[in-house]
Amino acid sequence: MTQENKAILIKRFKSFVWRLGGLVLSAVLNFAGGQLGLFNMPPEVVAVVGLVIGEITKQLNTPKK
Repeated sequence: MTQENKAILIKRFKSFVWRLGGLVLSAVLNFAGGQLGLFNMPPEVVAVVGLVIGEITKQLNTPKK
């Protein structure tokens, strides 16, 4: 495996972990809110919110040109 391929693989893995973190965050918030009786979102909504959180945080962490 070349250095270029390793760099691409690491970049994609970091992106995957970052987006997974957004999804986990939305699931934890949904669970906590459900336990407190605040809200109880369906799993589809939790997934979409997690993806949106991932995109927003990606945009915030992308260096501006």
